Amino acid sequence: MCGVTPEIRELIVKARRNGKRVKDIAEMFDVNRKTVWKWCKRTMKVGRPVYRDRSRKPYRVHRKITPNVEEAILLLRDSFNWGTQRIMVALLSPPPYIRYFLETVIGEEWRKIRLSRQSINNVLKRHKMNGSPYKKTRKEWKFFRAECPNDMWQIDIKGPFLIDGKRMNALLILDDYSRFLVSVQLFKSITTDVVTQALDQSISTYNSPRKILADNGPQFRATFEKWCTEPQRKIDVVHAPPFYPQCKGKIERCIRNFNEEYIRLDMVFEDISTFVGEYQEWYNTERYNSGIHDIPMNLYLSENVTDLT
Repeated sequence: MCGVTPEIRELIVKARRNGKRVKDIAEMFDVNRKTVWKWCKRTMKVGRPVYRDRSRKPYRVHRKITPNVEEAILLLRDSFNWGTQRIMVALLSPPPYIRYFLETVIGEEWRKIRLSRQSINNVLKRHKMNGSPYKKTRKEWKFFRAECPNDMWQIDIKGPFLIDGKRMNALLILDDYSRFLVSVQLFKSITTDVVTQALDQSISTYNSPRKILADNGPQFRATFEKWCTEPQRKIDVVHAPPFYPQCKGKIERCIRNFNEEYIRLDMVFEDISTFVGEYQEWYNTERYNSGIHDIPMNLYLSENVTDLT
């Protein structure tokens, strides 16, 4: 039979107490002998016998979101106004300065934890801190992507902005295929010479790209194009159409990440200019990029474009 009701269980126990054999009881009620032994044994305990099913609720519930984890979620949201995706990444693989920040405030060693965005949002919702600070508009963009690593680099300038009380600019270079952050450097001012020097350093480390996508800023005009097309480089320069930032959307998204994950550190930390190298390494080797569903380093090395060792 599919199940045994409490009434039948009571009859099984009474038959056994009246001297019936287990084999005969099992045949009588169409159950196996294990069921007969189980209910006879369970009713031998002190107290009134209970023939109902026991609760399947576990004795102990090990919750992943402890008070310390909840405090960390609220801390990252309140300090940097991060969304669930960025908080999820910071909890799982925080850069060294964020780890230090969490350990200082919470008062104990931080242990990595993997949470879903929904779980994080539930915590924020309980404290009425959920919701995106950005206006949500749905638009359809034409998507494009380079064919392989170093096929195209995107380059752009962020700034000016204040860091440690100083007016600075950031030069960012991104591999279009893998979202690998080739270079990120801070300068008081950025000219064409500064851009070409940064590119020289990147090329000596990661090899030369086939194309570079840039906007129409003064740093990327005639002198820059001449430098790129010299025989020893032979790099094609592609300029984004005016008033169409979607053309270089990957570097624009990277700049937004840089603003929210690095520049906002100035609200809590001091001397954050010393974190640039750590931020770049974390961005490339540990930060999960939802645009490529992977870590940038994994895709950048997929074609063995260079030996980074």
